[in-house]
Amino acid sequence: MKKYIYLMAGAVLFALTSCTDELNQLPLSQGTIENFYATPGDFVQARNATYSVAFHGAGTYGYANRVLNLSEVRSDNLLATTIASRDWEGINSFYTSISSNTYVKEAYTSNYNAIYKANQLLEKLAEKGDAIFTNPADKTAMVAEARFLRAFCYFDLIRWFGRVPLIDRTMTIQEASKVGRTPVTEIYDLIISDLNLAIADLSPTYDAANFGRVTKYGAKSLLGLVYMTRSSPKYGIDGAMLGLNEWDKAYKELNDIKLSGLYTFGADYAAIFKTEGLANKENVLTIPYTQNISTPVGGNFMVELGYEPYFASVNPSAGQQGSLEAKPISKGFLNMFAATDKRKIAGIATSYTVASGTYKGSYTEPVFIKYIDPTRYGNGREDWGVDFMVTRYTDVLMLMAECTLHGGGGTQADVDAIVNQVRTRAGVPADAVNITLDQLFDERRKEFFSEGTRWFDLIRSGKAVTIMNAWRIIEDTGNKIRVIDNNSLLYPIPLQELLAVPGLYDQNPGYD
Repeated sequence: MKKYIYLMAGAVLFALTSCTDELNQLPLSQGTIENFYATPGDFVQARNATYSVAFHGAGTYGYANRVLNLSEVRSDNLLATTIASRDWEGINSFYTSISSNTYVKEAYTSNYNAIYKANQLLEKLAEKGDAIFTNPADKTAMVAEARFLRAFCYFDLIRWFGRVPLIDRTMTIQEASKVGRTPVTEIYDLIISDLNLAIADLSPTYDAANFGRVTKYGAKSLLGLVYMTRSSPKYGIDGAMLGLNEWDKAYKELNDIKLSGLYTFGADYAAIFKTEGLANKENVLTIPYTQNISTPVGGNFMVELGYEPYFASVNPSAGQQGSLEAKPISKGFLNMFAATDKRKIAGIATSYTVASGTYKGSYTEPVFIKYIDPTRYGNGREDWGVDFMVTRYTDVLMLMAECTLHGGGGTQADVDAIVNQVRTRAGVPADAVNITLDQLFDERRKEFFSEGTRWFDLIRSGKAVTIMNAWRIIEDTGNKIRVIDNNSLLYPIPLQELLAVPGLYDQNPGYD
């Protein structure tokens, strides 16, 4: 199920809605809805539209763009300060005045749009599904997918914002305008309930025609991460980290993925990011994209960490469309790699040449290139047919190792074996012995750079504030990045939401 299918379905449902950015304007016309949900095909379109908004966003950006901007750019992997006024500068520099930031608003709006669609779909399935579907299994699967997508979006929201309004049914404008920010514990109750119910009914696999629909094990990967996040240090803030000791629960969910035998540790690191669809056995939870030469519907997440001259070196037409600035990779991160490390060779370009055009010349500005596949370039630099892996099998194994080091299951020997497996593939010495949590997070940093995991890894480490402030002293010679405190680990509630119903929401501490 590629992105153009999502977009076609989304376009149909968008014509039936009156959605805008504000939460209190999400509800749709009930009369229009009743006319729409009349056939199995209508329900399929509604399901696909929910996927579309949850994974590909409500506008220009999708989930992949979001984690690159709000996680990778926020982290110690990039020094994304600039002399120009760019949205990413406020993210990287920890400004306190980013409640109107484009990326912050998108994270809130897209997730709530998808939650609304999931709620609506669940209600219509309960109301009409038995009469519409001749095969009860079709309805059951659709309910499971809607529950997963709602859980996916709520988990995304609480990791960025902490407390958010819990809306588990469609509401009128008047009803929504009375729902304040809900304790994170209550939102977790819904997330875990939704995921467990979804896992019971989701298929373990799909054929190529349905690639992109979430499987049982994709949902288990999310549930494992939910338990790990709940177990992370609290930092004294009202966030998704609850300090619970649920590492054993996380380990079980992740180990189920391993025991399924459906996934494989990829032998070639570079190939992991160039192999599409069912052929990629590292794919556990994936957002698919397909480039289309006539109509751009592919992924544009490559541009978030890209650089105009590098695109021009890959494809002249891809690099002559603007003035995309580099987000410099931090020197300390670059220096972590051995010269022979295949992860750096495959994922970071350190020299490249543009043969002609505006950017003709040679360049040595390091740039992340892990996902850039010239053979899957479509119609413009924002149209690439490259899937984005939310969770890959290597991540499952390394998350299991993290759980083990917290006493959640497995042995130290298992941890060392996983790290050595990762190092062997990278072409560096497999010399892991008695790996510690700090060493595991360092290995994750080298393995998963530019995949949007680093910020969350820092938070789970319990050392996010200490690491980022120490990194700032070394890397930020221009003194553009603020000294941070625990409040900086959450993003602000978007200003548009605070103004929609004055006094309904409080702002996260530390923001203007």
